[in-house]
Amino acid sequence: MRELPDGKVLVHCWSCTTPREQILEIFGIRWADISGRPSTADEDFGAVPLPHDEQQQEQEGSSFEREVEQQLRRLRVVEAAKGRFAAEQRGVMAPLDGGMLADILARPPAPPPRIEGLLGAEANMLAVAMRKTGKTVFALNLARSVITGEPFLGSFLVRPVQGTVGFLNYEVSPHQIAQWAQRHGIPPDRLYIANFRGRTSPLDHPGERARLAEQLSLHGVEVLIADPFGRAYTGKSQNDAGEVSAWLNDLDRFARQEVGATEMVLTAHAGWEGDHVRGSTALEDWADSLVWLRKEKARPTRYFRATIRSDRESEISEDALYFDQDTLTLSLSGMGGPRQAAEAARESEIQAAVEEYVKANPGVSRTAIVRDVVGADGSVRAAIEAAIVSGVLVAKPHKGKGGGTDLFCNTG
Repeated sequence: MRELPDGKVLVHCWSCTTPREQILEIFGIRWADISGRPSTADEDFGAVPLPHDEQQQEQEGSSFEREVEQQLRRLRVVEAAKGRFAAEQRGVMAPLDGGMLADILARPPAPPPRIEGLLGAEANMLAVAMRKTGKTVFALNLARSVITGEPFLGSFLVRPVQGTVGFLNYEVSPHQIAQWAQRHGIPPDRLYIANFRGRTSPLDHPGERARLAEQLSLHGVEVLIADPFGRAYTGKSQNDAGEVSAWLNDLDRFARQEVGATEMVLTAHAGWEGDHVRGSTALEDWADSLVWLRKEKARPTRYFRATIRSDRESEISEDALYFDQDTLTLSLSGMGGPRQAAEAARESEIQAAVEEYVKANPGVSRTAIVRDVVGADGSVRAAIEAAIVSGVLVAKPHKGKGGGTDLFCNTG
């Protein structure tokens, strides 16, 4: 519709069968007002021929609009597909967990810790280990304890699972992990192992992820272990805090929402000095329990320490680990860290030297022992007293002038 120079109105309707009165009414115009006569029912604009150039313009305009609509539809389809794909990636949303403070306080009390003093209920553990310190063996020790209820590392009381433990193995061969688990005495019907060494992680593939979650859930997995982070991680950079945090949050959703596990254990490699995790510090921020495993270059002894973040942060002091090569069993020694172990070793050496000296010189005095045995005077005196208290040495009154006591080896 357009106004002509002479004041008349021109209305074009290409291939239109709608009566002209109805078309004009769309624009608020009554046909009777502009024509001076009523129209017949069979009269329509389609019967009025248009000039050729105007007809061509009309066709081109209609074609352009049709193409615009088609493109708009394609864009809407793409955006809708992206939204649905993102929803599939996220999985089914869990019900909202919220309420008034009074309602939450009225809930049943939280379960006891899974591992007393080390891993709380519904908590995450990160075990950071130096190369060749046995992080996989450490994880298998943890799995066995929470399955059987035996104290973890021979020291930490455990609340055993009613179901099973799941182990996502990204590092060693299926045969190797199975042999180690059997050697360590893990009940074969209580540990579900999913092997991904040399394979793409299923966590970024909705179909495979759903199948894995289904299997873990069907087998009643309560504690899920992933070993190690470096191979399980599917992001671009292990040093990108944002990427790593997002991946860890997704791992939490997988473990708890999709599988139904309550505790999550993740192992990771340490830096060369063993004092930090390899990759982003977001890993340490994620953990409720942070375990460190390391060994000194000159000694094969492994050492364990931990940081626990519960009501308040607490530390478990470093302690040497005993390792049973036959059963792959780890246990805390109570000897302390390298410094304490070195001091204990020196004390043991001095005490052995004192005993040998007295055996070679029966009836010797304390003064002579301190003078002749190599070591700090205070350490030698402490070794003498310890040997007397333990019954290794016997002190008898000195016969002769000067008094005092003479020391003998206890032969009785």
